[in-house]
Amino acid sequence: MRKSISNPSFEELQPIVKLFNQGQLQQTLPRIAEMLDQFPNSAALYNIYGASFAGLMQLDHAIDSYKKAIKIKPDYAEAYNNLGSALNRIGSIEEAIDSCKQALKIKPNYAEAYNNLGNAQQKNGSMEEAIDSYIQALKISPNDANAYYNMGIARQEMGDLQKAIDCYIHALEINPNYADAYNNIGAAQKDQNDLEAAIASCKKALEINPNYANAYYNMGLALLCAGKRKNALLNFRKSHELIRGKNPANPFHISFSRISKSKINHDIEQFIHLAESGCETEKFQSLAELYTKISLEIDWSDEEIQKLSKEHQKQLEETYNRTIKYIEAPELANGALNSALEKDKITKDYFKHDYGLTYVDNFLTHDALNSIRKFLLESTIWFDIKKGGYLGAYLKEGLACPLLLQIADELRGRLPEIFKHHQLKHLWAYKYDSKAHKNNNELTGIKAHADQAAVNVNFWITPASANLNSESGGLIVYNTDAPLEWGFQAYNSHNSNNKIDRYLEKASPEKSIIPYNENRAVIFNSNLIHETDKFEFKEGYENRRINITMLFGLRGN
Repeated sequence: MRKSISNPSFEELQPIVKLFNQGQLQQTLPRIAEMLDQFPNSAALYNIYGASFAGLMQLDHAIDSYKKAIKIKPDYAEAYNNLGSALNRIGSIEEAIDSCKQALKIKPNYAEAYNNLGNAQQKNGSMEEAIDSYIQALKISPNDANAYYNMGIARQEMGDLQKAIDCYIHALEINPNYADAYNNIGAAQKDQNDLEAAIASCKKALEINPNYANAYYNMGLALLCAGKRKNALLNFRKSHELIRGKNPANPFHISFSRISKSKINHDIEQFIHLAESGCETEKFQSLAELYTKISLEIDWSDEEIQKLSKEHQKQLEETYNRTIKYIEAPELANGALNSALEKDKITKDYFKHDYGLTYVDNFLTHDALNSIRKFLLESTIWFDIKKGGYLGAYLKEGLACPLLLQIADELRGRLPEIFKHHQLKHLWAYKYDSKAHKNNNELTGIKAHADQAAVNVNFWITPASANLNSESGGLIVYNTDAPLEWGFQAYNSHNSNNKIDRYLEKASPEKSIIPYNENRAVIFNSNLIHETDKFEFKEGYENRRINITMLFGLRGN
């Protein structure tokens, strides 16, 4: 086999470049691998190899390829830029910023590097810096639709909805088929309460991309705000199907290849629970055995969240992070909220707090509590792996059910002085690992953060008997609100340069500690910084701490 230290010729590269440009990435990879045997020192080949892996969401391989390109050619601006983009996508934000800046040091008039730098700065919570980077990109390349689009996201994060929409419109003037821009316009119009326009914008996004899960999700939110709960639910379920169904729109979604010890232990416990409850016993027993076997084969000494091997991905491809069991939680004719809740007392207690905070017990009716508990114990919708070992479930990926949407509507109707005109904006659930209280592990709850909304409702559904310490296990709410000029990432990211922790050190030491209790709901101003209190729960699947969070309205309103 011929070996060479030189790059392949322009003619030799063209078939690969053509495949890449046509999006035939699966065909591109083996062709590049063959050529690398002939040209092992070709930085250009490693760069396009990385881009192909990145297009298939195989980001670890992409990063490795970009680094090899840079090792061969230290002044390779394009490889530094691509590396920065990939690092940003896996959450290595500071490294991403450094890599993009290195690309710009080598090539100062590199519009794409300014764009990727802005994206990383956004994730770091530095919105003004991000906007400055996009402006630099547009000075170099005035017809860069992506720069306008990304600047729109930054404006939207800062709450400047009209300027965000203007940026998206600029992007569409350059690229009329920019489905993401239509989708984000729809989200912004929804927040402006221009619901008909929001629905129309989402429909335009779907005309361009019929398999656009996030457009169905945003249209569902707009329909929900318009009081069309059943139509909203249909759109949420379409989004769910496209992301987690038998034939997902993106079979290379990163969550299909990422796993942790806490995640696989949860799935094994859930399968055993389903089998023991008489639900497709043989199927779930077999899955529990398969997942146990794979867990024993994985080297868990590596970092907490790691990539599944190709062999393990193949073994799990039809079940891992897919909705293979779904329990219905229908609306209740007699209502979901406990009829004994004292409206006047709850409202008075909420406004007695400097910023807005109270909690109530016996929040849901007995039937509602049991239905939600069964739904969250038995539905395989726990897809998001969080550092700290807890798992997330989301509205667009299976959490949407009639009963939860009914609870949100009843809250707004029962407590109008607190919720005012605020519509449901987000809804999620988290499930925690009961081993978190043991020594020498990295399992935790949610760290200090604020939420991007007006009112937060956080309620707990795990039986009180599971809680080993009735004085803790709930929520700590600080008498400190996140500055309104901060973007979402600034008060929700937990990197080594965590802005919110430093801010809390200088803020008021006053805080409210609300202990855990089954069927207790905490209602508070979403802008207040809060975190999960230390918790000690019994081990066992049914004893895992579960909380549901509902966000209403816009931050600052």
